[in-house]
Amino acid sequence: MSNLQRWRGLSALIGDAVEHGATAVERIHMATARRPFQIIELIPPIAAPTKLVHGVHDAIVTNTYNQIRWVNSLVQKVVQTALAEETQAPNAPQTSEISDKT
Repeated sequence: MSNLQRWRGLSALIGDAVEHGATAVERIHMATARRPFQIIELIPPIAAPTKLVHGVHDAIVTNTYNQIRWVNSLVQKVVQTALAEETQAPNAPQTSEISDKT
Protein backbone atom coordinates (compact mmCIF):
# COMPACT_ATOMS: atom_id res chain seq x y z
CA MET A 1 0.00 0.00 0.00
CA SER A 2 1.44 3.36 -1.01
CA ASN A 3 1.74 6.34 1.30
CA LEU A 4 -0.80 8.16 -0.87
CA GLN A 5 -3.33 5.38 -0.35
CA ARG A 6 -2.69 5.57 3.39
CA TRP A 7 -3.30 9.32 3.39
CA ARG A 8 -6.55 8.78 1.48
CA GLY A 9 -7.61 6.11 3.94
CA LEU A 10 -6.75 8.29 6.92
CA SER A 11 -8.67 11.17 5.42
CA ALA A 12 -11.73 8.97 4.85
CA LEU A 13 -11.47 7.55 8.37
CA ILE A 14 -11.31 11.00 9.96
CA GLY A 15 -14.15 12.26 7.76
CA ASP A 16 -16.36 9.34 8.75
CA ALA A 17 -15.50 9.80 12.43
CA VAL A 18 -16.47 13.47 12.34
CA GLU A 19 -19.66 12.76 10.35
CA HIS A 20 -20.91 9.95 12.56
CA GLY A 21 -19.58 11.50 15.75
CA ALA A 22 -21.42 14.77 15.10
CA THR A 23 -24.62 12.88 14.32
CA ALA A 24 -24.36 10.82 17.52
CA VAL A 25 -23.61 13.87 19.68
CA GLU A 26 -26.48 15.79 18.06
CA ARG A 27 -28.89 12.96 18.83
CA ILE A 28 -27.76 12.86 22.49
CA HIS A 29 -27.83 16.67 22.72
CA MET A 30 -31.41 16.84 21.46
CA ALA A 31 -32.60 13.98 23.68
CA THR A 32 -30.98 15.48 26.76
CA ALA A 33 -32.44 18.94 26.12
CA ARG A 34 -35.88 17.53 25.32
CA ARG A 35 -36.49 16.23 28.86
CA PRO A 36 -36.45 19.52 30.77
CA PHE A 37 -38.30 21.29 27.96
CA GLN A 38 -41.09 18.69 28.10
CA ILE A 39 -41.43 19.10 31.86
CA ILE A 40 -41.46 22.91 31.77
CA GLU A 41 -43.92 22.89 28.86
CA LEU A 42 -46.45 21.25 31.22
CA ILE A 43 -46.60 24.39 33.38
CA PRO A 44 -49.51 26.41 31.89
CA PRO A 45 -48.28 29.99 32.54
CA ILE A 46 -44.93 29.39 30.84
CA ALA A 47 -45.83 26.62 28.40
CA ALA A 48 -46.14 28.86 25.32
CA PRO A 49 -42.85 30.74 25.72
CA THR A 50 -41.08 27.51 26.66
CA LYS A 51 -42.31 25.85 23.45
CA LEU A 52 -40.97 28.82 21.51
CA VAL A 53 -37.58 28.59 23.23
CA HIS A 54 -37.57 24.83 22.66
CA GLY A 55 -38.18 25.33 18.95
CA VAL A 56 -35.44 27.96 18.70
CA HIS A 57 -33.04 25.72 20.62
CA ASP A 58 -33.72 22.75 18.35
CA ALA A 59 -33.28 24.88 15.22
CA ILE A 60 -29.95 26.26 16.45
CA VAL A 61 -28.67 22.83 17.48
CA THR A 62 -29.71 21.25 14.17
CA ASN A 63 -28.10 24.08 12.20
CA THR A 64 -24.88 23.85 14.21
CA TYR A 65 -24.45 20.14 13.62
CA ASN A 66 -25.40 20.52 9.96
CA GLN A 67 -22.65 23.14 9.65
CA ILE A 68 -20.14 20.78 11.29
CA ARG A 69 -21.04 18.07 8.79
CA TRP A 70 -20.93 20.54 5.88
CA VAL A 71 -17.46 21.82 6.84
CA ASN A 72 -16.28 18.23 7.28
CA SER A 73 -17.55 17.40 3.79
CA LEU A 74 -15.82 20.45 2.36
CA VAL A 75 -12.53 19.59 4.07
CA GLN A 76 -12.79 16.03 2.74
CA LYS A 77 -13.25 17.32 -0.81
CA VAL A 78 -10.28 19.67 -0.48
CA VAL A 79 -8.06 16.91 0.91
CA GLN A 80 -9.12 14.45 -1.79
CA THR A 81 -8.50 17.08 -4.48
CA ALA A 82 -5.07 17.84 -3.05
CA LEU A 83 -4.21 14.15 -2.94
CA ALA A 84 -5.42 13.71 -6.53
CA GLU A 85 -3.22 16.64 -7.60
CA GLU A 86 -0.29 14.99 -5.83
CA THR A 87 -0.64 11.92 -8.05
CA GLN A 88 -0.94 14.00 -11.24
CA ALA A 89 1.87 16.48 -10.60
CA PRO A 90 4.93 15.81 -12.78
CA ASN A 91 8.10 15.16 -10.80
CA ALA A 92 6.16 15.47 -7.57
CA PRO A 93 8.05 14.29 -4.50
CA GLN A 94 6.70 11.10 -2.98
CA THR A 95 4.57 11.48 0.12
CA SER A 96 7.30 9.84 2.19
CA GLU A 97 9.78 12.45 0.96
CA ILE A 98 7.43 15.22 2.03
CA SER A 99 6.89 13.74 5.49
CA ASP A 100 10.63 13.17 5.97
CA LYS A 101 11.33 16.88 5.43
CA THR A 102 8.83 18.06 8.06
